[in-house]
Amino acid sequence: MVREYGRRLLILAGGLMVSAVGITMMLQANVGQEPWSILQKGMSIFFGMTYGTAAMIVGAAVIAIAVLCGESFGIGTLANIFFCPVCIDILLYLDWIPQMQTLWSGLLMLLGGMELLAVGTWMYMKSALGSGPRDALMVVLARKTGRSVGLCRATVELIAIFVGWRLGGQLGVGTLISAVGLGTLFNLNFGLLRFDAASLHQENIAETLHRLGSLY
Repeated sequence: MVREYGRRLLILAGGLMVSAVGITMMLQANVGQEPWSILQKGMSIFFGMTYGTAAMIVGAAVIAIAVLCGESFGIGTLANIFFCPVCIDILLYLDWIPQMQTLWSGLLMLLGGMELLAVGTWMYMKSALGSGPRDALMVVLARKTGRSVGLCRATVELIAIFVGWRLGGQLGVGTLISAVGLGTLFNLNFGLLRFDAASLHQENIAETLHRLGSLY
């Protein structure tokens, strides 16, 4: 079992690092950010903090709301909140991914980043060590309100866009492309990889501790 968890943790870490590269590429595309990135970039500009710090704050706030409403979280959720943003900040600091200056180069960078985010999300979800904080929030909102997950996601993302834009986040054609295309790209990649995300149980932290505790 220890070897199994070691393998899953490696998949989780790899997926989050790939996702971090994808998100950084989307930021550096300079053609408009996806909804959550608009909020986090706006916060970083307005409050003078790094993008990663803003992402941690948003992720922690989101999962706190979900937990208060009865949703659980896992090791992967915590890694998503704290590890991925650190990777993004390091990539931005090192400036290995240049900021695009033209529309077409920006669109190509955006699409490449979206694809890497989809692949990284597949790896992260495949580890089955906990759902992402935003996914947990959408599920609990749908359960509490009786509305569809899609409607809850759209409502929350519109709020994130508005608040982030008011704080200084970047709206653009990339916002529309990512908002419309990310879900489709995820489904396409999951289909090609024959990965059924809905049927996979995401282990919460209590289950993980119980399973590891049974070894001793």
